[in-house]
Amino acid sequence: MDNQIIIGKRASSNFFRKMGTVIDLEQGLYKAYESIFGLTSGTWKKMPKFDYVLLFKTLYIKCEGCSPEDFENDDQAIYQLSLVYHKNRKIIVHESKIKSDIFLLVEKLSSFYNLKIRDAASDRRNPKWIQI
Repeated sequence: MDNQIIIGKRASSNFFRKMGTVIDLEQGLYKAYESIFGLTSGTWKKMPKFDYVLLFKTLYIKCEGCSPEDFENDDQAIYQLSLVYHKNRKIIVHESKIKSDIFLLVEKLSSFYNLKIRDAASDRRNPKWIQI
């Protein structure tokens, strides 16, 4: 694998405040980080044993009157990539509005850790297990 460091970003990041997750595949470590005006905080932790990779789609803007079709077609939807461990705990790796960016990371993490992928983004009412 050519790049052993993955730097994921959260969709809620902006010019002054950046958040995300850094994964060091070679060392087996990760850290959630937050950077405000260039001052970064976060502590390295040992990677747990992962169960699967989760691809999810969410909206950060609450839409009380939206139908499921509105949700599926909303251009404000965010794709979220997480590594799931202990059945329901997760490390959010990356968020993006661009599905193809997320799938590149999904393939890399799935291949590196030899994990199945749970795709709940393509059809959230009918998630599917996929193997790349």
